[in-house]
Amino acid sequence: MDLTYVYAVGDAAPPDLAGLTGIGGRPVHTVTGGDALWAATGTVPESDFGESALTARLEDLTWLATTAREHHAVVDALGARTVVAPLALATVYRDDDRVRAVLTERHTAFAEVLDRLRGRTEWGVKAYATTRPERRDVGRASSGAEYLRRRRRELDRVAGDDDTAHAAAQRLHEAAARAAVTTRRHRLHAPALTGRTEPMVLNGAYLVDDADRDTWRAAVTGAADGAGLTVEVTGPWVPYSFVEEER
Repeated sequence: MDLTYVYAVGDAAPPDLAGLTGIGGRPVHTVTGGDALWAATGTVPESDFGESALTARLEDLTWLATTAREHHAVVDALGARTVVAPLALATVYRDDDRVRAVLTERHTAFAEVLDRLRGRTEWGVKAYATTRPERRDVGRASSGAEYLRRRRRELDRVAGDDDTAHAAAQRLHEAAARAAVTTRRHRLHAPALTGRTEPMVLNGAYLVDDADRDTWRAAVTGAADGAGLTVEVTGPWVPYSFVEEER
């Protein structure tokens, strides 16, 4: 048995989805309802996306990565054509009729989200503390007390560098936020996830008016210059981070 998977919701005329495929290579189609709303949907097997099966599947990192990639590819393709509110990964319903009912039940909420996202895109700023050479005391410690003093000095230095990096990241975030409509700060990732040795000190998402994107980028560049951080700016993206209201 198949379930209906929902990628995103829109309210303008649905784009031509001919040839667009999603999860498992299955075609994407639209379901309309809720006074001009439409949802980009596809079918998925209940054996993978049923409630009990999905719990186990989400623990399979290979399956999860493939599914997320296919999901995001559909949303990105839709976002390049029209304004959409992307739904969370693995949003499934019993069938198309249930999707139509949801579009009607949540019409006001979806309409408000789409109005908030119209003419705006998401940009990301990631910042990492610049790795500094370790400053070690030369020579062997003359005593246990001397070793402890050196160790304390080293820990204080690391803590001071960390405080400096986080303060610089805060200033960078504030500059990016002032030039944006709204912002989200996501959790910081460990080096095992970022693939970098430097610690992450900022992982921000910024909703920016398309007309102001050059101003926003200039604000970020200006704040990053001389901040002592390694800064990555990404985007524009479909505004995944801004579908929900402010938390």
